[in-house]
Amino acid sequence: MNARVGKSSDISHSLGYAQNHEKDGRILFANFTDLSTSPEEQAQDWLATANDYKTQCYTIIISFTPEETAMLRSMPDNGRDKVRTIIRDFLDELSQRGNDISECPYIVARHDNTDNEHYHIVIRTTDINGKRFCDKFINKNANLAAACIAMKYGLETARKAAEREKAHQEAEGKRRKDRTTRQHKPSATQSQIDKKMRRKRAIEEAQKRKAKLKYLIEKAAKASTDFVGVLAADSLTLFNDPKKGLCVKMTDTDGKERSYSLQKDLCINMCIISPVNIIPLGTSQSPATKVTASSTMNKPSQSSPLKPKSQIPGTANIKDNPSGSSRNAEYEIQDGKGTDDPDEEWKRRNGYKM
Repeated sequence: MNARVGKSSDISHSLGYAQNHEKDGRILFANFTDLSTSPEEQAQDWLATANDYKTQCYTIIISFTPEETAMLRSMPDNGRDKVRTIIRDFLDELSQRGNDISECPYIVARHDNTDNEHYHIVIRTTDINGKRFCDKFINKNANLAAACIAMKYGLETARKAAEREKAHQEAEGKRRKDRTTRQHKPSATQSQIDKKMRRKRAIEEAQKRKAKLKYLIEKAAKASTDFVGVLAADSLTLFNDPKKGLCVKMTDTDGKERSYSLQKDLCINMCIISPVNIIPLGTSQSPATKVTASSTMNKPSQSSPLKPKSQIPGTANIKDNPSGSSRNAEYEIQDGKGTDDPDEEWKRRNGYKM
């Protein structure tokens, strides 16, 4: 069994040739076509509702080998019922491959004036809705559909066409198997669902925790002169990590300590934070002595000059110069020595330039 596709711009000629009585042309079956009329009248009906396409109709010739022809002619009614079934299956297979002709007028005519019986299929390119039917790869699809039907009914077919069809069927079977596997994927157990929900809640809580920390730190840096003190009131401690830089430590509600980098984890703009002296992480001092903000030194103390303000051991006071940078008060003293004047001694201890 073999299929050969052609195209024609003359509907009247194609219908007349398919029903040529000199070739013993007889219509086997048809679609949206009046079989009681002549080929000329059928052509007029087709042209009345056809669009002005360059290709008015396609012709597909289904031919059988002499051996297959002898087998068909030995059947009752010359095998017409068998052939009708074969060609209907062929047209259905062609439609499944993308060239759906179910809505198009067509006829199937039989020619048995030769040793190899063959059939002419004439298909109008305009369907009954006035649209052009999809004829993409119709030549390739017709050959593969003929090979598929030939393999189904044990008929002969071209070797290359049979090889392509076998490869196509294997690929389609694999795709159907994969699709079925995806559709019937086993449902997750309750433990897997609980684990997934716990992971989702943990991610949401971490996002909320970071957003809250960012809000508190930015608020304290912008609105308060005692940056470190405000953070300490919220149970937050700053420390300097060698890898992450300036970080904040907090204790969660469940007692677990968590630390975040201000710049990398919380995405805080470090320009809004005043320079601070950080005691390296791991010292034995209490958390309250780890940070001393320069902003707390800008406000003069109210204590008496005769009673110098005590300095926390191990920390260095910071002074903001007009350019915005901070330098240790020890290097601001011109002679680097103390004085007997109580006022000058108080100013030296509290970072005032002498």
